[in-house]
Amino acid sequence: MGIHYEEYTRASIKADPLQMWVGKWRIDYLAFAHPDNAHKPPLLVVGGAFQNFTSYKYCVERIYEDFPVVLVDLPSLGNNTQIAPDLSMEDLADLLYEFSRLSGLAKVHLMGLSLGSAIASTFAYKYPEATGKLIVAGIVTRPRKSWRMLVDESKRVLAEGRMDEFSQAVVLYLVNYNRIKETGITPTARKLFYRQMKRLSENEQERYVINGSRLLSVEGLLGYPECDTLVTTGEYDSFTLPWENASFAEKCPNAQFVLIKDADHLPQLEKREVSLDLFSTFLRGESIENVAGTRYFRKGESKTLDRRRAERLVPCNSHGHVTSESRIGDQYRFNKPVKVVDINFFGCLIKLDEPGFSLADHARDCTLTMESPDLKLDLLVFDYDDEGYLRCLFKHGNIALADRFTELLKDSQYFLSPKNDGKVHRIYG
Repeated sequence: MGIHYEEYTRASIKADPLQMWVGKWRIDYLAFAHPDNAHKPPLLVVGGAFQNFTSYKYCVERIYEDFPVVLVDLPSLGNNTQIAPDLSMEDLADLLYEFSRLSGLAKVHLMGLSLGSAIASTFAYKYPEATGKLIVAGIVTRPRKSWRMLVDESKRVLAEGRMDEFSQAVVLYLVNYNRIKETGITPTARKLFYRQMKRLSENEQERYVINGSRLLSVEGLLGYPECDTLVTTGEYDSFTLPWENASFAEKCPNAQFVLIKDADHLPQLEKREVSLDLFSTFLRGESIENVAGTRYFRKGESKTLDRRRAERLVPCNSHGHVTSESRIGDQYRFNKPVKVVDINFFGCLIKLDEPGFSLADHARDCTLTMESPDLKLDLLVFDYDDEGYLRCLFKHGNIALADRFTELLKDSQYFLSPKNDGKVHRIYG
């Protein structure tokens, strides 16, 4: 069949995508190449759940100088409206391979961003003969239990039609509020993201559920690609944590791991020039050890990365109560005094004064109330042990309250940084 390239213009990236059918599945794409580079293996870009092709305008403009670029939306991803609940990550990787084969592309470079990273890496593992270089950013391998609960909770809120809460929660889950000063994600950018999520059509809502379910179904990748691989994310990514990305890189025999400084989960948007310098330098086969604005890790060095998303603070007044939403008459079904051991924006470790808690009954319906400061925070409890400790995430769903909580955490009359006492602390965020 052979792929047909267009020369890139700023108008062409806004054109209606071309379509290829593989059986009953539709693949949307745009393909760009400068005449001088059209003979080279192209870079196939597989994005996340709702990033459209114009999101990659600057990426295309930079990479186009050296390689053809093909933007691909697989079923239910990006702007591809086809509903495909039964397609797994592996199925999508197989579709991507069929697309490249039917397009006459014997070898391709791959870039997978966010959800697309698992698809791109699976392609590279299953079809090494068809893969040149691989770039993955914000890769999801085997989601941690707490992360699964957040995704599942967002699906539940969406199913109940609570669009305002859902939209604010997605912003609060994807943006590291603890590091906004460093990442520079502006209130305007956060509002635009919120409005985009609140205005999701029925089709887009259905695709959100599909992609959330795909993520929840991941129990580990099939294997680790052996091609030249760049693994990267923002140093303050709180969605796919830096150490998780580093762990994937350590298991790939020919991977390099790089953090993009002062960036969050979408560094290609937040630190665009740095990200594009990194991507294009890697694809050209040049050293990426000293790309400005990045931190390069040699094999083994990334094992020192902190697994926490934020420092755990100690409340000056640790007393509180945990109650459930459900009641028997005018009494809460669960109502117990607790001690807040430590806390940050993402969650807390609390200890029941009296043992007795059921994850089956109350994992999703509890609220922590503190008196000083005056706080009420809804909880997702993802672990309970015999000593009475609860490890919890906060169900953030209100940006104004999250802003207030962020400021309170900085106030030393309420919360203090713990001294390094050498003890092993429990991880909740």
